[in-house]
Amino acid sequence: MKKYILLFILLFSALYLFSKSLFLWPPYITYNGKDLFLNFKTNGIIKGLSIHIIDKNLNEVYSIKLQENELYHIPINIDYVNENFEYIIKQNSKVIYKNTFNEFNPLKKDFTFVVYGDTRYYDKLHRMIVDKIIEEKPDFVINVGDMVENGENINYWTNFFNTIKGLNIPYFPIPGNHEKNSKYYYDAFILPEGGGFQNKQWYSFKYGNLNFILLDSIIINNSELFKQETIWLEQTLKNNKNYINIIIFHYPFWNNSIYAWRRDNKILEKKWRPIFEKYNVKLVFNGHVHAYERFKLNDITYITTGGGGAPFDPGHKEKLNPYTQKIHYGYLEYVLLKVKAGKITVITKAVGKSDNYKMNNVKSLDMVLDFFEIDK
Repeated sequence: MKKYILLFILLFSALYLFSKSLFLWPPYITYNGKDLFLNFKTNGIIKGLSIHIIDKNLNEVYSIKLQENELYHIPINIDYVNENFEYIIKQNSKVIYKNTFNEFNPLKKDFTFVVYGDTRYYDKLHRMIVDKIIEEKPDFVINVGDMVENGENINYWTNFFNTIKGLNIPYFPIPGNHEKNSKYYYDAFILPEGGGFQNKQWYSFKYGNLNFILLDSIIINNSELFKQETIWLEQTLKNNKNYINIIIFHYPFWNNSIYAWRRDNKILEKKWRPIFEKYNVKLVFNGHVHAYERFKLNDITYITTGGGGAPFDPGHKEKLNPYTQKIHYGYLEYVLLKVKAGKITVITKAVGKSDNYKMNNVKSLDMVLDFFEIDK
C-alpha cells in the first residue's frame, strides 16, 4: 500500500513540475457577459495541445484541438461549468493539466462572490488569501486594481497568474495605477463589452439581481475619456434601475491613512457621487489604500479593500473621516459577499496580520474584521 501511495505522489509531482514548465500563465477563467473562457499562456509555442471536458461518468462531452499559439482564450459552454465536469489539457495524448470547474450560473438568485485588491508583489501573502478564497467556493472574484507591481513587466503578470492558480472561477479585474493601462492587462483578460480601450477599459455584467459596474478611475486626468466614461456610467445605471447596482473602481473618495500623499479624491467624488446617489447605488468598492476601511454617506456604503498583498499603509490618522464606519490597518483581507433573498451579507475576513505593518512580520490568522447586511 505504501508503494502505491509513494507512486501516486511521484506521478502527481511529475505532472505538476511538467505543467509548471509548460505554462507561463497557468489556466484561469474569464467571462465576457455571454461566454466563459479558459485562458492560459504557454512558455513558447507548444505543438499538439487539446482541451477535453469529462463528465462525472468519465464521458468526454467536448474536445477541441488548439492551433499553435502562446496565449489562448478558449470559449467554454456554460453548461459544463460546474462541479460535475473536469477539464483536461493534453499535449498529444499526454495529460499536462487537469482541474474541476466550479459552478457559474448568472441566473442564480442565491450566490457568493469575493472582492479584494492591491495584490501587487508579495506573492506568498497573496496566496494565503487565494487559498482561503478557494475554500469559500464563490461564484466569481473581483479585483479592485493594482494586481501587479508594474503592468508593463511580464514577469509580474507571470507571478500573478501563478499565484491565483486553482481558483477555477471567473476573475474580473479593473485597472489600478500600477497596471498602467498595459498591453498585458488587455491581452490577458476577456471581459464584457463596455467602453474605452478595446471596449473593456470599463464595463458591466449581471449576476442574479445584481448589476456590477467596473470603472477606470485612473483616467481622471484625461478629461475627454473620463467624460465618455461618466456618460456611460450614468446611462448604464439608468438602464438598470431594477437591479441592485454595485460599483467598483480603484481610487477611493476618502481615506484615513497617515501617508500625506493619500489625499481624498475630490474630483472623482464631485463627478461620480451625485450619480451614485441619483440612481440609488447600494455599494461601492475601492482599493489603492493598503488597508480595510468602510464609509457610509447618504445610504451608500463605500468599502476600501486594499489588503491583498501590497505593503501595508502604516496606520491611520487620529482624526478620522466623518463618514468612517470601520477601519483595520495591517491585515491581509478579502470581502466575502453572500446574496440571498435580495439581501446582501458582507463579511470581511482576515488571513494574516502584522502588528508593526511590516510585510515580513505577517502572522496567519482566521478572523472576521467586519460584518453587516444590506437590504434591497
